[in-house]
Amino acid sequence: MTTTVIPAGGTSMPAKPADMGPVLPGPQKAAIIIQMILSEGGSLPLSSLSARGQARLMQDFVELGRVDRATLSLVVADLERDLSMSGLSFPRSVADALSTLESHLNPEVVDNLRGQLGLSTPPAPWPKVAALPAEQLIALLPDEDPKIAAIVLSKLDPDKASEVLEDMDPDQATQVTLAMQSTATLSPDMVARIGTMLAAAIPSEKPTAFKDAPALRVANLLNAATPDKRDAVLASLTDQDAAFAEAVRASIFTFADIATRIAGPDIAKITRDVPQEELVMALAYAQVTEPASTDFLLANLSQRMAAALREEMEEQGEVPKKAGEAAMGRITSAIRRLADTGEVTILAPPGAEEDEAA
Repeated sequence: MTTTVIPAGGTSMPAKPADMGPVLPGPQKAAIIIQMILSEGGSLPLSSLSARGQARLMQDFVELGRVDRATLSLVVADLERDLSMSGLSFPRSVADALSTLESHLNPEVVDNLRGQLGLSTPPAPWPKVAALPAEQLIALLPDEDPKIAAIVLSKLDPDKASEVLEDMDPDQATQVTLAMQSTATLSPDMVARIGTMLAAAIPSEKPTAFKDAPALRVANLLNAATPDKRDAVLASLTDQDAAFAEAVRASIFTFADIATRIAGPDIAKITRDVPQEELVMALAYAQVTEPASTDFLLANLSQRMAAALREEMEEQGEVPKKAGEAAMGRITSAIRRLADTGEVTILAPPGAEEDEAA
């Protein structure tokens, strides 16, 4: 016996014999099952399909037209065979079962069950959606129908909603604003489910072990290193990965950078955070090795304090290299601490603005 599929246009299409199995592609077989469920009064969360999936379903509904009983039997038998081969899996814990069923249960019942089981309530989805930058929100909307976009805009504060609407093309913006009318009778449960669906579509950022970028972590290591070691490491890095070495250089802050990357008014804050003997030792050594930063630092102190420091520097005499470099390192460490708390600002390296503009 052969089966026949009669499309909407009325042209018959010969099908394969029954013993050769269904002749329809998978999406059309799925459309037949969906129509069977809907015709019996059942409901399915078809809105959770992508826009492309929903459009394909509509197309299949139109193209299938009328399916004869023999083909319908083949599709059902095919489904039964797939189910018998794969079986059915159920959640293994009460928490997993509740997570699977909660979108289909009364919200009050779900809350009561969570309380009885000692389970925490999952975070509300809409704050997560509303916290997205406007450009990410817009990226969520093109695949959704205007009604979904209207719901999203309704859940945002007016300023962000206006920003999202401003970035839509005129036709989409019009359709979304017209769709606002259809949101008047939506239930809170339905809006919550839509929020959950959108929140699930937000790409999650994988947690990382380190807060700072690799270049900054290397820079922090080299900040505390001696100049000889720092120069050697940077030279080697440049030979092996010039781009990474440049990123490290941009993040390094040494005593030599004080003259070009610290604002004059911040010098007084820095000197207050460094013990007097450390400051004198660092300046006494740096007046030979880093005269520009030494002069800049002294020039931005009061005349009385600068004169007192110069006098102590003379009394200090020659400072051994190891002790002098260690003292300079403690000053730059103090500057880093103050920068971390926002009390001083470390400016971008000279020429960074031009590089970015280029």
